[in-house]
Amino acid sequence: MINKKFLKRSTLFLLWTGIGSVTSMLLSFNFSDWNLNYMMISFSFLGISLGLGFPSCLSYFADLNTIENRGRNAGLIFLIVGPTILILGVIDQLLPTFVSFVFLAMWRFSCFVTLVTFKIKEVSIGTVIPSYKQIIVERKFTTYFIPWTMFCIVNYFEASLLKNFFGPEFSLLIPLIELGVAGVIASMGGYLSDFVGRKRVVIFGFAMLGIGYAFLGLFPYSVTSWYSYITADGIAWGIFAVMFFFLLWGELAGNQQKEKYYLLGESPFLIVSYIAMVANPYLTAIHVSSAFSLASLFLFLAVIPLLFAPETLPERELKERELRNYIEKAKRIREKFTKG
Repeated sequence: MINKKFLKRSTLFLLWTGIGSVTSMLLSFNFSDWNLNYMMISFSFLGISLGLGFPSCLSYFADLNTIENRGRNAGLIFLIVGPTILILGVIDQLLPTFVSFVFLAMWRFSCFVTLVTFKIKEVSIGTVIPSYKQIIVERKFTTYFIPWTMFCIVNYFEASLLKNFFGPEFSLLIPLIELGVAGVIASMGGYLSDFVGRKRVVIFGFAMLGIGYAFLGLFPYSVTSWYSYITADGIAWGIFAVMFFFLLWGELAGNQQKEKYYLLGESPFLIVSYIAMVANPYLTAIHVSSAFSLASLFLFLAVIPLLFAPETLPERELKERELRNYIEKAKRIREKFTKG
């Protein structure tokens, strides 16, 4: 992530999409003759492009949307993104790998052309540039960062166990059901978080996921518990996608520049996924019932820091919404008795 002091946000977006499209195309050209060094270089460039654009993109979203409607807008975005990810995943499975890279390159190049054609409006609310050390030691940051990290650990380490446990046929249904549930819940959760606050919605997401794993732990071979878990996991992902990808880190940054907050906040999602891939061969030794019980325990512990976390939606905004709802109810009651 390069600071906006040196490069405009629009330039970072162009580098993100430009490097990504070129690297994807190079991978497709040389797919038949891959070697380790070539793969490392190519995927390093993909990582660089992601590091350049992703934090700036999310920061731009936070700066562009007011806090009053940020949750519902984030939910609507994920409602569109969820099915798109599913469609791209299906295409990737149906097409040969080199064709998938060509498709990915064309997709990214179309984004590059769009950014060149329609210049984005430069919006920046933050003026103070925080250091990484300053962010990490902040209590308000760690109270959300620790639960998010624990969720990523449970999610990725349990994923391979669940795939083997459910079997290949049932495992194919999981992303279909979860993305459908997550898309709907993301829009509902984002909208609700603008009224009741982010913290309550996040705690509800952890509670739902804990219930899902509890069902698996108690009734591991019941199909009903399988569907209960998938539904609970979809609900949790819908909530967490909005809260931990779009909202929390930008709101915790306040009037500071937000890119570093987003970069650190999203890092567990990527780092833990890599660690889980490396540790995957050793996870098969864990019995599934023990794994589900441990997952429930970890998720219970993850809620504890959230109890001490601050609410990122201003209290003034919450009270104003409660007052407006009270006034609207009072008007409806008065109209009812007036007509009577």
